[in-house]
Amino acid sequence: MDPAIPLDEDCLYLNIWTPALRGSGADARLTGEPLPVMVWIHGGAYQCGCAMEKEFDGTALARQGVVVVSVAYRLNVFGFFSHRWLQEEAEEGAPYANFGWLDQQAALRWVRRNITVFGGDPTRICVFGQSAGAASVLAQCCAPGNAGLFSRAIMQSGAGLGYFNATLCSLESAQSTGARLMRRLGVENLDEARGVDAQTLFEEASQLEAPEGVDDATWTMIANWVPCVDGVFMPRQERDLILDGQTKDIDLVVGDTQDEFMVPDGQGHQVRAGREGNRRLIAAWQLGGGRAPYYYHFDVPMPGDDAGSFHSSDLWFVFGTLGSCWRPMRGCHVELSQCMSRYWTCFAAVGDPNGQGLVRWDRTDMHGDRFMHLGFPMGMRSGHRGA
Repeated sequence: MDPAIPLDEDCLYLNIWTPALRGSGADARLTGEPLPVMVWIHGGAYQCGCAMEKEFDGTALARQGVVVVSVAYRLNVFGFFSHRWLQEEAEEGAPYANFGWLDQQAALRWVRRNITVFGGDPTRICVFGQSAGAASVLAQCCAPGNAGLFSRAIMQSGAGLGYFNATLCSLESAQSTGARLMRRLGVENLDEARGVDAQTLFEEASQLEAPEGVDDATWTMIANWVPCVDGVFMPRQERDLILDGQTKDIDLVVGDTQDEFMVPDGQGHQVRAGREGNRRLIAAWQLGGGRAPYYYHFDVPMPGDDAGSFHSSDLWFVFGTLGSCWRPMRGCHVELSQCMSRYWTCFAAVGDPNGQGLVRWDRTDMHGDRFMHLGFPMGMRSGHRGA
């Protein structure tokens, strides 16, 4: 969290870009019909980030005839604190954990109820996100309480069913972390806990040691303030819910960047953990009755310092915000961005990324061996060279 920004838990706001209102511009290409809706969930490891980053500006996407909504949600201890006191207080069936995910769910329900006012079609909602935002999209797909709320999803660099999504934290573990924080604060009941101001709560939560068994190199906030299987919003592990058919009616685009989530395999080699997690997700999605996803690899070395197709490098291309990036982008980058934006908006419209003038993008297979190469040249490929 940026220390220059005043801290406030009151963060539940939406940003909406729509070409359907008067004054939105003549290039909106409106037909008079309700427009597809794209709801963006930002990343940041569930600890930081916001919905107003300049690379998330929805103007360029909206000009292609969609309504774009970006969602703010609670993070860190505010979004993912858990304690048995909250569980004991909750009425039967009421939630008592995963508040950041619940914020996202509330936003999706608001969009479903109200997006017609902004020219959007509530029957054509596509939820998309990157990193922890993509992991959140996976959670929203798996949550039984969201059945029928949206029909399309795009998960960018969310690690699939691997890395931080392989096994969600248990409720007991999450509540144990919450109890450790309360002891650190000297708090003995829920009323006292609610009397702790937000700044103190955040500072103490940031200093809380990681649970036993966590690698010393791990950022302690990632170890402490994360989603869990709470038995309400998320009743079981995501893989089990997918295999039981919870996601079978949702069309999916999933992908990764070339140089992200590289982890040692213990034998002197680096493994692309996000890619392997995506392949597991692709298989589970189909085993649970879902249609084969559209799979992509983004492989564009960024010009300038720190070259490579690093984590988040695809965001400027999807949103068409290359102009907000300091890197010396060229015409080829602009052309690729235009194609990617169209793939995303076509998918939001009809559940298929293909459109006139675009290179054909086919669904992948059971093992994720077929994918769209978003790079130079662009096109379908098979196998995982360099994986």
